[in-house]
Amino acid sequence: MFGVKIIVTGDQPPKSENAIIIMNHRCRLDWMFYWSVVARYGELTHEKIMMKNELKYIPGPGWAMQNSLYIFLKRRWEQDESYLNLVLSYFVNSKDSLQLLLFPEGTNYEDASKQKSDSFAKKNNLPYYDYVLHPRVRGFTYCVEKLRQGKLDAIHDVTVGYSEDYCFGEIDLLKGTVPREIHFHIKRYSNDELPKDTQGLEEWCCKRWEEKEERLKLFYNKDKHLGAAPELKKRDDIEIAVKHLFIRGLLFWLVFCIVVSVLLYTSSLFRWCIFISGAVSAVLSLFGGTDKIFLHTQDPLNIKTK
Repeated sequence: MFGVKIIVTGDQPPKSENAIIIMNHRCRLDWMFYWSVVARYGELTHEKIMMKNELKYIPGPGWAMQNSLYIFLKRRWEQDESYLNLVLSYFVNSKDSLQLLLFPEGTNYEDASKQKSDSFAKKNNLPYYDYVLHPRVRGFTYCVEKLRQGKLDAIHDVTVGYSEDYCFGEIDLLKGTVPREIHFHIKRYSNDELPKDTQGLEEWCCKRWEEKEERLKLFYNKDKHLGAAPELKKRDDIEIAVKHLFIRGLLFWLVFCIVVSVLLYTSSLFRWCIFISGAVSAVLSLFGGTDKIFLHTQDPLNIKTK
C-alpha cells in the first residue's frame, strides 16, 4: 500500500505455530507494518499484540482491539501482573493458535526514550545503544514462562529497519508520508533452544538486543539490508492471495463507509443506534473494557491461573 516495499529476510516460521514475536520498536506503527509479513507468512487472525493501555480508549479502533483481545498494559508491574496472568491463562487453555507480538523495549525509539535508556545503561554499567533501547525483560520472561505451560512452540526474533531513519506516526500515515522500504529480519528459536530459568531468559533477551544494535548499525550506515540471508522467496500464490485479501478489504470498507454514510444521513434510528453503541463501548471501557469483562466471565475451571 502507498507503494511501500516490504523486504523480509531470515527464517520463515511455520504458519500456524504458537509463538511469541519480539521486535525492536522503532516507531509507533511497527505493529501495523508487520501485518504485511503476517498476511504472507502467518495468520492475521492468530496474532495478538501487547500495547500500552491508553490505546484501548481510542473511539472505534480501541474498542475493536478490545474485542480482538489485544493485551493492554499500564506498564506498572504491580498493576499488570494479575491481568497478564488472567489473559495468558486464557490463551494457554484456548484451542486457537496464538502469535503474541510484544515490544520488550516498552515504548518506541525517540529522544525522550533514548535518554531514559541511556540513564538505565549508565546506572547498570551497560553499553549505550544508538539504534535500540535496552529491553525491559520482566514482562518478556513472564510471558515465556506462562505460555510454556501449554502453548509455546517458538520465539520469532524480528528486527525492523526503515529506509529513512525516522519515527513514523499516525499523522504521517494520514498524510501519506510513509517509508519507501521496510526491512524485517526474522530469526526463529524453538522452545527447546531457550534457557529454562528466568535469569537465563533475561540474559538471552538482552543478547538478542545486542545483536539488533549491531545489525541496525550496519543497516543504517552501510549495508541497507538486515541480514546475510537472502530475501524470503515471494511465492506467486501467496502474493495473489494477499492481493485478493487487499481488494476484498478495500471493497468491504468502501461499501461499509458508503452504507453507513447514507444511513446516518437518512435514518434517525440508525443515528441513535450508533450513539448508543458508542456510549455503551465508552462506558464499558471505563470499567476495564470488553476484553477484561470477557475474561472475567469465562469459566474459572477452564482458566488455570496458577
